[in-house]
Amino acid sequence: MNKSLVINVTPLETRIALIEDGRLAELVIEREENPSIVGNIYRGRVDSVLPGIQAAFIDIGFEKNGFLYVSDIAGAEGTGDVELIDGVPRARTRAKRARQQPIETMLKKDQHIMVQVVKDPLGTKGPRLTNFITIPGRYCVLMPTVGTLGVSRKIDSEKERDRLKKILKELRPAGLGIITRTAGEERTREEFEADIGFLARIWERVKDKYERTRGAGMLREDLGPILRTVRDLFSADFEKLVIDSETDYERIQSFLENFAPQLTGRVKLYKNKQPLFEKMGLEEEISRALRRKVFLRSGGYLGIDQTEALIAIDVNTGKFLGKKQLEDTVLQTNLEAAEEIARQVRLRDLGGIIVVDFIDMEIPQNRRALLRHFGEALKRDRARITLSEVSELGMIEMTRKRVKHNLVKALSQPCPYCEGSGMVRSVTTVTFDTFRRLQSLFCRTSEQHVILQAHPDVARRLETENRGILDVILEKFNRQITIEANDAFHIHDIRILRARTRQEIEE
Repeated sequence: MNKSLVINVTPLETRIALIEDGRLAELVIEREENPSIVGNIYRGRVDSVLPGIQAAFIDIGFEKNGFLYVSDIAGAEGTGDVELIDGVPRARTRAKRARQQPIETMLKKDQHIMVQVVKDPLGTKGPRLTNFITIPGRYCVLMPTVGTLGVSRKIDSEKERDRLKKILKELRPAGLGIITRTAGEERTREEFEADIGFLARIWERVKDKYERTRGAGMLREDLGPILRTVRDLFSADFEKLVIDSETDYERIQSFLENFAPQLTGRVKLYKNKQPLFEKMGLEEEISRALRRKVFLRSGGYLGIDQTEALIAIDVNTGKFLGKKQLEDTVLQTNLEAAEEIARQVRLRDLGGIIVVDFIDMEIPQNRRALLRHFGEALKRDRARITLSEVSELGMIEMTRKRVKHNLVKALSQPCPYCEGSGMVRSVTTVTFDTFRRLQSLFCRTSEQHVILQAHPDVARRLETENRGILDVILEKFNRQITIEANDAFHIHDIRILRARTRQEIEE
């Protein structure tokens, strides 16, 4: 697979695109007005403890307090044996998480505690916090609050895993936990020694600042979005990294010279006048990622609908008729849809419960083939995913842990007219509502002549096919009306004015 990173930097936002085989796979957007604080370490003050939900609100110096679950506090019973899940340490088993010490016995109001942000504030919610501190390096992650020693689950070779564990045992600082990252595969002992030494020095500085800080405050700010991406993603299997900012190009080069000098030649500075994302064809791909319908190469399409409870994805054959039997057509459409769904949930960062309604297939063997294919397509996703079997109705249920902000919510806002429903009242409905408003107005006022301003479609309807109904109302109340079409009006907008003064009549 050909992989590359494309980074567009402007004064107000930074956009980072991960390209796989020529197609946009992931997009990170960080805006100057709302920078991410994930990975930052703070000295927090316990504002309140909530035994009922086994959580606490922590003041870290922001307008909204952070939220800390009992399972995210180091030292609770059952949390000694942990693993990294989505970059956050968790007890390995549900049974161990269930044996945790009550939060009210560990935290008291106004107590100070070291915390790290694992999820940015979203809507009315403050940042999600953990007391399991992680300090990521190039090849490993230091976990100073636990004693865990481990190897990335994505490293399959048992021989390599044993080699890495041996190196970690020899190099691990006393009392600190450490886990190798996938990038650590086949790295030398000397490279690990340099990486671990660097991380240990960072931890010493964090501890020292914690002791010197009074009240709530930041102890360490994580790398910005560009260097964080370079640290976490950019590796030998990437063809190139293209960036259009000379300043950030120099920063990347300096960073790689210290951590991965073999990759410096793969970083390219883009200098053309044509915008980088436009040149790479990414603007149109981003635009398509905000649409409800996603068309497949075969002529079929996906319908993606996001609700409060879950995300529903519907697969349709569309124009694709196939060349063989119906079952073969359905299977081919479903397999193509599975590939695209895996890409879309990753690109849009869809999280929570996702229900995929594939086209129903009669043959059990085809259902199993679809599930295998879907599972393979989802392996490229860095997020944690669980997948169900294909139901009798052809549906697959899955859960996905979001990595970042949902793309649609990050780049758009609910429509002020439909309030996010995606629907507005029809011309017929608005026309009939107008008749009722006129009758109500004529009952309460003595205006003999009024001007009605409306959207052109509604105005046309009132002047043509429903003019007879309007004339009956006017004759009943002995009134006159002038209809004006206004192109600037929304379909819902109706305004009634006095003909003499053109002032709006208050209802």
